[in-house]
Amino acid sequence: MKHCVTAIASALLCASAFAQTTIATPPTASNAAVDVFFSPGANTDQAIAAAILSATKRVWIAGYYFTSAPIAKALHEAHERKHVDVRVVLDRSQASLKYSSATYFHNQGVPIKMNARYPVMHHKFLVIDSDIVGFGSMNFTKAGAQSNAENFNMFRRWPKLADTYAREFARLEGESVAYTPGMVFDTPAASEKSE
Repeated sequence: MKHCVTAIASALLCASAFAQTTIATPPTASNAAVDVFFSPGANTDQAIAAAILSATKRVWIAGYYFTSAPIAKALHEAHERKHVDVRVVLDRSQASLKYSSATYFHNQGVPIKMNARYPVMHHKFLVIDSDIVGFGSMNFTKAGAQSNAENFNMFRRWPKLADTYAREFARLEGESVAYTPGMVFDTPAASEKSE
């Protein structure tokens, strides 16, 4: 589904009054657009993978939970094109999760870091090249794309928004540690703590 970016941008600007954070102002160019996906049934993982494969310069992705084979494969293929800067930051819970994509990325040489700075690093976003940003409620998982009620939004041709998310990715990456198989953290992740 394609929607005018103005309505969504207006909602983001209204939300910023409460958030005490800077949000990129909506673009004035009429060619900016957003593709909106509602799972299940929208093949969201396939759309994300296709966007990743279209990258010519970078793909930076931050995720809480990551088990999606199509998205992981697309990241690996983008990484194989040596001119595309591919980086992944995941929540620390993914370091010990049996079916996480962390080990796959590590084995394929895709730069991956684990963020243990917070009880939960709950981001689910990606930045592609200098003008594409995707984010929503959906984790990068098969269940997120095919079973759960989720949303994911792919903003295209919006450089200021891409720059805003690239800065957040760089901040997260800077406070994260390189993944190694079998790594453990001193304090348990929120998902490992008992209530």
